[in-house]
Amino acid sequence: MKKVTFNNGVFIIDGKKEFIFSAEIHYFRLPQKDWEDRLEKIKNAGIDTISFYVPWFWHEIEDGTFDFHGKTDERRNLLGFMKIAELLGFNIIFKPGPYIMSELKNEGLPAWIYEKIPHAIAKTLDGKLHPTRVFSYLHPDFLRYVERWYDNVFSIAKEFNVVLIQIDNEVGMLQWITGHGDYNEDTLNRFSEFLKDNDKELCEELKTWTYGKKFSQRMTIMYHKFLRLYYAKYLDTLSSYIRKFGIDVPVIVNIHGFDTVEYAKRGKNYVVGVSQLMKAKNIENSILSGDYYIGNIVHENFSDLTIANSLMYAIQNVDQPLFSAEFQSGFQTDRPKLLPSTLELTSRLCIGQGMNGINYYMFAGGVNPDDYGLMGSYHDWQAPIGSNGELRRSYFVLKEFIAEIRDIEEKLLRSKPVFDTFFGFIPSYYSTEHFLEHGMNISEISFKRDISVFDGILRGLKLLNYNFKFIDLENGENIDPCKYNSLWVFSLKFMPRVVQQKLVRYVESGGKLILFPEVPFFDEFGNECTNILKMLGISNVNSQGGGFAKIFDTEVNAYNLETYKLDNECKVYGISREGDVCAFKKDYRNGAVLVLGCGIELEREYKLRVIESICNIMNIQRSFELVSEDGFLDGYMRRSDMEDIFFVNNYDDYDKKAKIIIGGSYITTAVIHSRSGKIFVFERSKIEKRGVTIHHG
Repeated sequence: MKKVTFNNGVFIIDGKKEFIFSAEIHYFRLPQKDWEDRLEKIKNAGIDTISFYVPWFWHEIEDGTFDFHGKTDERRNLLGFMKIAELLGFNIIFKPGPYIMSELKNEGLPAWIYEKIPHAIAKTLDGKLHPTRVFSYLHPDFLRYVERWYDNVFSIAKEFNVVLIQIDNEVGMLQWITGHGDYNEDTLNRFSEFLKDNDKELCEELKTWTYGKKFSQRMTIMYHKFLRLYYAKYLDTLSSYIRKFGIDVPVIVNIHGFDTVEYAKRGKNYVVGVSQLMKAKNIENSILSGDYYIGNIVHENFSDLTIANSLMYAIQNVDQPLFSAEFQSGFQTDRPKLLPSTLELTSRLCIGQGMNGINYYMFAGGVNPDDYGLMGSYHDWQAPIGSNGELRRSYFVLKEFIAEIRDIEEKLLRSKPVFDTFFGFIPSYYSTEHFLEHGMNISEISFKRDISVFDGILRGLKLLNYNFKFIDLENGENIDPCKYNSLWVFSLKFMPRVVQQKLVRYVESGGKLILFPEVPFFDEFGNECTNILKMLGISNVNSQGGGFAKIFDTEVNAYNLETYKLDNECKVYGISREGDVCAFKKDYRNGAVLVLGCGIELEREYKLRVIESICNIMNIQRSFELVSEDGFLDGYMRRSDMEDIFFVNNYDDYDKKAKIIIGGSYITTAVIHSRSGKIFVFERSKIEKRGVTIHHG
């Protein structure tokens, strides 16, 4: 087994920095005679790593009876498959569950376990078995079987070049999508212990609680806080088993949340998945990873990937690489028909933003074993290598792209992404997956966060080619204005007290804060909290719902409109139709705050003028500009002491010409062909002399 570490955003394998290109292939979905053929094709695409699930139900057919050698079915010969992979020189990402999802029945768990320990299955709020029959993760009887599974499966894995191990898959997803939490007695006992340490008053409420009764608002909020620690504890327990069995490589925590919206998927709910699993970053030697399923990337949804990447920087370990363990290279159904250009463009976007590892999922299609597939036997997945072994157009597109990245791999791995501004992430706004079952309506919260963040301000910043990075506002650390020169914060009427206090300190210390679309005056529990209100000198807030306003001389139809009565002198930049203030800037101590008291949706992109005006007033500058008369081009930059590596993407179906300007200096003019991108490597010494050498593009 190789020695694998990570540092400063880069994987280090046996002492060498490496960019991981991995391909997902499922041996149990292919005849044994096809294994070598598929692996050779993957190798010929320039890929160095393979990834695969190891289904528990496939190998422990009966309680205590294991088959890893193909005695009962040749497709169970895990040992033989890994030997072929080793002979071809592959590193391995090993994914033994216990939950693997992957369109398999029971999410990969053996059928017999439900009969052995039915008391360990999660319960709903009314005391019934959970509709998915998901187990209470930390129930000792469930963990006993999981530990035995790990003991047996890792006796095989530790003999090979396993470089990463994914522990479980999409933890908390089954509870979220069904709207049913876990109210098993074991879980409730753990919740009670959590409350003893964090909110003793609620202990009494829980003692009198019975199945069929909803939690109070305060206890619902604390239940969500508990679940995040519970999920992290479960994943840490699985990680400890791996170390117990003598394996010491980084473990992957895979996060769910992209949604299907016909041909163009969206990432609006990815943030909920992130909030569920972000505490797992505290697990020793862990890597947080995203499920990235964007469908066909188009002008309307590309920014969701940008937001997802930026968000990961806020919640992952500072030294871990930006990495996706499920990077879409196909899809489980034949709709949407995935365009080969999408695979290239999404790869360019994410690598441009700093990603140093990609696992393409799926890279090779297959067929489900009889009666094991959740959707029948078909599992072609529109993969670059079809289930019959054919090489599709997407295969050759990725092969060419991977070769392009390999040519500049060394330069990429010594570079870091460049960000112009920052976004303050408040996890409490997304810790809401079980609010509805406790009678708390989240439609307004959900609507505002979707429109303001994904279809409003952040999308606008990206369309103006300002690159941003998220920071976690609930992590307990103060925000250094010297490090975070400007900070955009999506705010509701409630905001955790600690966050309000932190933002006031940030402004006092010289920070530039942009607050939208509401000013908070409650904490997360609904108690009055006016730290920010007092800093702004607001004596009255009037919420009008929707309405029209003129902001920086631009008419805006706002989905949410607040007007303010101000006690102190401020610079007014927005007025409602009735003449009331809805946007203003206030200097405070050593810093400044700009309040945009309305929600802006960019269904009409002329509203970008509002966002551009805010950037100008708050002196937020771009690292580069793409000047084109042909329309928007998407740009990203990675920088080292030696080079600026510049990525440009064109999501439209016609060619575009653009001037590239870095740091105010014209560098070059480039043509970016339709549905494609280019990479330029500029020597920084020559940029400073206003010259340029293009090494690659």
